[in-house]
Amino acid sequence: MSYRRKLRTDEGRIRFKNSLMSRYLLIVIIAMVFLPIAFMSTGLLFGILYPIINTANDDHLPYGNSIQIESDWHEEAEKLSGLPEDSVRSRLAELGEYYKESTILWVDNSGATSFKKPDTLQIQSSWKPSDAVEYMKNAQNNSQVFTVVAFIGGGQEDLGKGFISLALPREVLNRSSDTGGWAFYNTLAMIIILGLFMLISWSFFRRISKRLTRLEIAVSTPGADGIPLPVEVRQPDEIGHLEKSFNGMVHQLRDSRGRQQEEEQLRKNLIADLSHDLRTPLTVVRGHLHALHKEPLTANGRESLHRIEGKIDDLGGLIDNLLSYNLLSSGKYTMKLQKADVVRIVRESTAAWYPIWESEDFIIDIELSEQPLIWNVDIQGFHRVLDNLFQNIVRHAKSGRYVRVATEQYLGEACIVIEDHGPGISGDSTSAGAGIGLRIVDLLLEGMELTRKVESSERGASMIIGPRSADTRNKSNLNKT
Repeated sequence: MSYRRKLRTDEGRIRFKNSLMSRYLLIVIIAMVFLPIAFMSTGLLFGILYPIINTANDDHLPYGNSIQIESDWHEEAEKLSGLPEDSVRSRLAELGEYYKESTILWVDNSGATSFKKPDTLQIQSSWKPSDAVEYMKNAQNNSQVFTVVAFIGGGQEDLGKGFISLALPREVLNRSSDTGGWAFYNTLAMIIILGLFMLISWSFFRRISKRLTRLEIAVSTPGADGIPLPVEVRQPDEIGHLEKSFNGMVHQLRDSRGRQQEEEQLRKNLIADLSHDLRTPLTVVRGHLHALHKEPLTANGRESLHRIEGKIDDLGGLIDNLLSYNLLSSGKYTMKLQKADVVRIVRESTAAWYPIWESEDFIIDIELSEQPLIWNVDIQGFHRVLDNLFQNIVRHAKSGRYVRVATEQYLGEACIVIEDHGPGISGDSTSAGAGIGLRIVDLLLEGMELTRKVESSERGASMIIGPRSADTRNKSNLNKT
């Protein structure tokens, strides 16, 4: 591997830390680390704040929370120690007024039901120790009613003075224990975190899309010279590497275009100089040939002189073609387009070439329409087109001894058709040239927005000239007018 190739290979490598893959992997890794932390943090925050806020909400409960109710009830039981039965009943009645939704029960030390609220409460009047135990057990297992049992005088200790019981519906205590609101906020926090990750991912791919779109616009938008402009390489990643390669291609195209223009200009100058330099000796040769005509020559000498004059005329025509091609290809030929009857122009050209065809024993078939055919053409240029085509028939299709010039119509478009019975475009000719004449024909027709279609076979060739909108490729669809 050469040094230049090795250097180019090293420059073409993209470091992993600068690649798009590394950036997106970083986003994924951050998400994998951050999302579990965010979930745990949200749960921890909920665990810390919920008891605080729940305690604050307990201030709005009518009797406080379950712990407060249980503590207050045990304090009341201690205060009832030593009071007369009437005083105990009176105090329990007051507590019944305070705890409006409550059911209150007093069983004295003899096991008799001494007080109940409401009075209509259906409960046994005499209690055994086993009945008291069963009552307390059922109270603990009841999920609908919150029950507190306290011993008189001792609170939670049985001093043999009986017990009092307070039962409240649990809905009174559960008004602040609904965690639905916190579940909503917890879910909302998770959605926000996931949405943030999706937003970062979308932003990442959005930037990639914008950079690719910018590169696409640069590729599809040519500059003043027809070559796209270079783009700014902003980041050393895969897209930046592509932008750098695109800029290199643009510079190579500009260098190639510059070399091509220099070579084209050199070729045009060479053709112009050669054409100018060849005209002088041709003029001298023509002068000497004219002088030879005055000299006595044998029949063979006159024939040789005639052939020399023909070759000189061919060379002069070739020089004219070179000059014309040089002007047309460089855009220095000015088209004078105007509305003209091309049928009349074709008649004039065929009339000029008619004697030449007759001298070569051609069968001449002229089928031009009597109706005018108006095209936007350069009259002198169109004459040149016809002259080149007719001259090619004389030079390359002389063996067929046939020429046909006609107007025919295809898909509503009238066209000029020129046919011969020569060897065809791909056939051999004794006067084969470089094709400059046909190239001049194409350049002139292109300037007039006309087109030339060719159909060739061993039986001859057909040239069809018409507007660009006319599809003249299938001659079998042509109908004579």
